[in-house]
Amino acid sequence: MNELCVVSGKLQLLSIIGDPIAQVTAPLMINAEIYREKIADVLMVPLHVTPDGLQNAVDGLKSVQNFRGAIITMPHKQHMLSLIDSASETASATGGCNVIRRDSKGLLYGDMLDGDGFALSLLERGINIEGSRVYLAGAGGAGSAIAHALAGRNPAELIIYNRTHEKAVALVNKLSGLFPGRNIKIGNHIPEEVDIAINATSLGMGVNTDLPFSLEELGPNTLVCDIVIFPEKTHLLSLAEQKKLSVHTGKAMLDAQIKLMLDFMLHPKN
Repeated sequence: MNELCVVSGKLQLLSIIGDPIAQVTAPLMINAEIYREKIADVLMVPLHVTPDGLQNAVDGLKSVQNFRGAIITMPHKQHMLSLIDSASETASATGGCNVIRRDSKGLLYGDMLDGDGFALSLLERGINIEGSRVYLAGAGGAGSAIAHALAGRNPAELIIYNRTHEKAVALVNKLSGLFPGRNIKIGNHIPEEVDIAINATSLGMGVNTDLPFSLEELGPNTLVCDIVIFPEKTHLLSLAEQKKLSVHTGKAMLDAQIKLMLDFMLHPKN
């Protein structure tokens, strides 16, 4: 697609907001989907916004009449929730949002699609969450959203680990209240045999090679997942492949979310 051919006074603007931003692939994917679906006069562009500038950026976007919505990426998912006007039950429950839209009055509404996107990406591969033993590293915005989505799909066991222990405890307590009867517990950085092991932290992004958890005790049939998108093959996933374990990339989660995000921003149901 030649982006210049859609840039006119009729243009409706979508964005992705993060820090850093050079690594994101969502604009390419969203714009390709816009082209495939023949959606006229809509374009997504990246906006590099630091945490210190997020408040001003959000205030400005409320006044941009042709701004329709944005994907929110690291590290803004949790902070963004306090800056918008309203949010979905999922976003409120998980304490963060990864997509926002602007209405005709300039009000911003947010949702959290990370959890549904991740679950959908597994289901599209024929991987069942129900009845599986699942280990999750990360209790931030994305981690909380994925934990909620997993807990709602009746896993046999959900084990949550976070470097800040208190955040893991808080998330487990919240989930236990929302999903009584589910087997949800605290884990550590060395997961034992589980069916699915997930990194929902930013460790492994870019040139970072820190591991979010150890692979040493995982069984041969464990699926190792990473939500980091750049690089697509993180250090964690490379080591997992060396151990002959199956892997699931962050790009798979993003692929599953693209239509969900575009529909949220352009076709509000309420």
